[in-house]
Amino acid sequence: MQIVRIVVAAALVVSPACSGQGLSKEEFIARADAICQAADEKTQELEPPKSPEALEKFVDEAQAITATLLRDLRELEPPEEDRDVIDRMLAKIEEAMSYLPQIRDAAEKKDLQEVTRLGQELQNAAAEANETARDYGMERCGRPDPAPAP
Repeated sequence: MQIVRIVVAAALVVSPACSGQGLSKEEFIARADAICQAADEKTQELEPPKSPEALEKFVDEAQAITATLLRDLRELEPPEEDRDVIDRMLAKIEEAMSYLPQIRDAAEKKDLQEVTRLGQELQNAAAEANETARDYGMERCGRPDPAPAP
């Protein structure tokens, strides 16, 4: 189950948006990193799953944290010239999030092999989002492991 915690935590990484005045790159990075910091802290408070039932609860809580993270990041408007980069991060984080319900379903069926497979898919998408964030200049949003493994 360790990989699932790492994967879900890694998914709580980045995502941007558009609505209002465009921020400077430095402002965007500072605000996005603050949002990611808050999500990281909430993720670290999650109880590490030790059973399929606990994994279901963990995924539900992680999904709620991630949804809030994405909503908050979407409220930020990146510089016009950086929208493509931010859109790529958003797409990757949404891809990573799409695995959470599938992981929950596999846990409900006690199919740990499928949980692991889906966790790897989620981790791959999250790693791409993290890499894009780091390349853009984010620190907190681009951390490879925002929360420690259980």
